[in-house]
Amino acid sequence: FMVGYFFLHYKEGIVFMEVKLMYIDKNKEFSCYEQYLPLISKRRKDKISRFYFDKDKTVSLLTGLLIRNEISQRLGIIPSDIEFGYGEHGKPYVLNSRDYHFSVSHSGNAIVFVGDSFPVGIDIEQIADENLKMAKRFFTCNEYEYIINSKQLNIAFYKIWTSKEAYVKMLGLGLSKPLKSFDVLNESINCSFVTKRATEYLITVCSEKTVINDIKIEELPIERLLR
Repeated sequence: FMVGYFFLHYKEGIVFMEVKLMYIDKNKEFSCYEQYLPLISKRRKDKISRFYFDKDKTVSLLTGLLIRNEISQRLGIIPSDIEFGYGEHGKPYVLNSRDYHFSVSHSGNAIVFVGDSFPVGIDIEQIADENLKMAKRFFTCNEYEYIINSKQLNIAFYKIWTSKEAYVKMLGLGLSKPLKSFDVLNESINCSFVTKRATEYLITVCSEKTVINDIKIEELPIERLLR
């Protein structure tokens, strides 16, 4: 069924949201992608020009292309006609359609995208060892207890971390909202969290009003995007 411009998928009583995942080769020289610079906004070009390493330039460029591709596919807008505005804390939105919301994130060699008719946030992190010192400093006591009582400390740590990041992205507040000022395990937060693993990554989606039970991760080959 459809909510606004975005299709929520429904199967056997489960409501799930589609997430696009793209893996990139960060060792590839940026010159291989420079031909695609005319397809992104001046703002993103300026951002790319400030990066020193090719891998950072590549991630930013491909993120910009992924955003335009997905918005074009979902809203039926020609990619070059998509215009962006930015909130007080830098969260982008589509000027052509203020009722559409999207979020992107990247970690390691992976980029993810999600879109919906309600505010939404997404975060991806490459799974490594847990950082209990960071958890104690930035997480609530309840969240910290959840981690240290879990069988897999690192998975629990990144579940909380990605949930917090997805939540502040959904709100559009970024780093202006202290991570310790809210508890993602508290049911009083009026939104849905869904966390899922994809190879060595953990992905969390936070939706403001859409009740979702699962996320469907669809991998987008970079070759298809560049076509």
